[in-house]
Amino acid sequence: MMTIGLYFFLVPDALVGGGTGGIAQVINPFVPVPYSVSLFVINLILLVIGVIVIGKEFGGTTFFSVVLYSGFYALFEHYYPVSHGVSDNPIVNLVLGQVLLSSGVGMVFNAGATTGGVDIIAKIMNMYLPVTFASAAMFTDMTILLLNMLVFGFERGLYAAMGILLGNLVVDRVITGGSARYQVNITSKNYLAINEFILHEIFRATTIYDAKGGYTKQERKVVTSVVDREELLRLKNFVSEIDENAFMYVAPVSEVLGRGFSFEVRQKRSSIVKLRERALKENKK
Repeated sequence: MMTIGLYFFLVPDALVGGGTGGIAQVINPFVPVPYSVSLFVINLILLVIGVIVIGKEFGGTTFFSVVLYSGFYALFEHYYPVSHGVSDNPIVNLVLGQVLLSSGVGMVFNAGATTGGVDIIAKIMNMYLPVTFASAAMFTDMTILLLNMLVFGFERGLYAAMGILLGNLVVDRVITGGSARYQVNITSKNYLAINEFILHEIFRATTIYDAKGGYTKQERKVVTSVVDREELLRLKNFVSEIDENAFMYVAPVSEVLGRGFSFEVRQKRSSIVKLRERALKENKK
């Protein structure tokens, strides 16, 4: 789905605004290689940087997504070459292409994987600079968008900017129905590791409170927090790794004020590996 949106609708009309697709679109007129090769090389370079800086646990599913994404694009280039978009109207190509591309991205996220790309740059900026992941991602996309404007003209750049906004809306809708912030409540025997992950890996405040099972009558600890879309996906993956029996529910919220949202907060980064080891020890008790 991602490749169809990119190949048949966006790339032929130079409508890719951000991401590695946008970078490949900028450099492709100046290098004698197919778009799919540029796309794969850029993603591979960023993936290697991500593994070195972020950690080896980052690379597995991301590499698989990159290979499939670029591979399908190469197949289309070889067996079904195109020189223009499906429609003669750039707005039609923009809307259809972004809906297909962003729906595919949302499905990849829901499957617990990632498409990598410039999100790697945003993650690194979030780790080492006093900026949120969302702000870092917006900065990288805007930089790529400006480069596209310089190469393909102001009008195409405006179309691409509209595409970025539409794409973000579609991804949000596919993942959780459109909300930008989500309250999470997690009941788990590994609540300490989950609490540490939220505090020191995604930098959000938490509340821990006591609860009792209505059926089992057992005492439990519940961790609650408010996170954004990208953080929610990371948290879901972490919880499923350390406690497959954890109970977690997610609810969209309309507004969040306070620590970590209305102003920035930075904390010392902990190790995910250590958190997993702690969770395994707790499971053996």
